[in-house]
Amino acid sequence: MRLLLAASALCLCLPVLAAAGQEPAPAVSNPAEAATPPAKPQSIAVIVDGEPRSWAPLEKGTDAAWAAYLSGDFPAAVPVFERLAKLGHPVAEWLMGNVYFFGQGRPRDYARSQQMFEAAAEQGYFAAYAPTAQMYEQGLGTPADPSKAYYWYNIAAAQLRDSIERTDMIKRRETVAALLTPAQIEAAQKRANGFQPKQIVPPDPEDVDWLQE
Repeated sequence: MRLLLAASALCLCLPVLAAAGQEPAPAVSNPAEAATPPAKPQSIAVIVDGEPRSWAPLEKGTDAAWAAYLSGDFPAAVPVFERLAKLGHPVAEWLMGNVYFFGQGRPRDYARSQQMFEAAAEQGYFAAYAPTAQMYEQGLGTPADPSKAYYWYNIAAAQLRDSIERTDMIKRRETVAALLTPAQIEAAQKRANGFQPKQIVPPDPEDVDWLQE
């Protein structure tokens, strides 16, 4: 089985890291405040025994919820994506990482934010790689772990073509590398080279209670 992304990753901006004693820098930009709003989160399909299993039948209300999110109406938007995230929808998990990071309709909670970002990253959702790395780098919601930060930055850089974004990602990876021994770097690179997205199969719509309401 392999994970297929039905659309390119959403807008991702990586800010300057916060200095010690300062308010932590956001792991991602706030899409609701972006100069050019990103496209609506797209469906993702998982291939099971050669057949695609799509999240699309479970994405009830996401068009209206995304519009509400972009307008800052978080009480209307968040519950829709929260339900999907609980089922393991990777794009919804990424979005809930933003929600908990910024306190958008939910209390700010870096631990929940980190968990959501990493859950999406483990499924191979590109936009979640760098935020996950930054949470480990800055010790937000989880103990600081430069080896894990290096691991996720390395995975992100490997999937980018030569560009300013890739150069920036490599610089961030090398900043973390300065905190590691050569043996730790080698181990993190080996883990990154062996990365395989985790497979979460969408449940059958008839088994999801809130779809029957």
